[in-house]
Amino acid sequence: MKIKKFQAKNFSEALAQVKRELGEDAVILSSEDRKGARSFVEITAAVDYDVDAGGAPGLNSPAPFFSKAEHGGTSSPSVHNSDIMELKNELRSLRESIEIMRNSGFEMTLPENRRNIFYFLREKSIKDEFALSIIERTNTIEELETIMTDDMNSARLFSRKVWDMSCQFSRRMLMLIGPTGVGKTTTIAKLASKAIKEGRKVGIIGIDTFKIGAIEQIRIYAKMIGIPLEVVSGTEELKKGIRKLSDRDVILIDTTGQNPRDNEYIRSLKEVYKMGLPVETQLLLSASSDNDFLMETHKHYGALPIDYIAFTKTDEAVKLGPIYNLCRIYKKPVAYITTGQRVPGNIEFVDNKKLTNLILRTGSA
Repeated sequence: MKIKKFQAKNFSEALAQVKRELGEDAVILSSEDRKGARSFVEITAAVDYDVDAGGAPGLNSPAPFFSKAEHGGTSSPSVHNSDIMELKNELRSLRESIEIMRNSGFEMTLPENRRNIFYFLREKSIKDEFALSIIERTNTIEELETIMTDDMNSARLFSRKVWDMSCQFSRRMLMLIGPTGVGKTTTIAKLASKAIKEGRKVGIIGIDTFKIGAIEQIRIYAKMIGIPLEVVSGTEELKKGIRKLSDRDVILIDTTGQNPRDNEYIRSLKEVYKMGLPVETQLLLSASSDNDFLMETHKHYGALPIDYIAFTKTDEAVKLGPIYNLCRIYKKPVAYITTGQRVPGNIEFVDNKKLTNLILRTGSA
């Protein structure tokens, strides 16, 4: 077990030091904001080694606890065993205490108002490092919306407008990608319905190589909305499909969802970009998925040139904090959210202020 103190000018830098030296499994034992002529933050962190497994300086080592010189040149097994057992018990007790801290979270020696804000943000599933960054800039919960909205604004690095049907453009290709079950096909139908309502001529291309039955759903939507559909498999057929829809203002490309860890699936999507088409890519993620899954998913899809993130099933989500996390980590703007299965409808092109408001209010009593 290793316990160490870290000092930095703010919590974010101190936490980065902890992760860099002790790793992701480190536990924060205490954190204090020290004021004075040179204000700084001090974090005490620990990383637990399995001493019984002998993975680090441990108790199963063959070296004696006392040297022979300490006992007049002869070893004393009984004293040796007694002290080892006592040390084992102490370490076991310390490990149990750290595990309790790990489960209960940070023990912050901060002003009460900031500590309350930290736990409020954590309850919303905001990552700890981001919560620490936020509380450095605020003293009241009422200030959170402004600060987090500014953070979300800084994540919008793209100069192009998101899907705004009032924009003037002659033609656009938009491809939706994402895991299985996230709702890409339903979202395609929502976008198509909105575009038609705004007076656009819309066509849909369905890329179907994996999931049996997925194309039937988009066929039904295309027929219901009254727009042409081209079903393709492979880049050559995709080129033909685009040519057939050359009279359309907007072409929406629906892809089949697969496990993003599937390298073949990611490779097949990369082939689309090699064609050099002016296609915009939106990664759809389910807001009802847990934080770890969302991070893992985007990590794999990050190999693709993603322009925007969109979140589906926000009506099913208990917490919306991961939306903020993804904006901060990956610097991708949110194009829209969906709030139900109804087509047309149940899609909102929210600005960052409203999105932040939803994050802070969702899950509140």
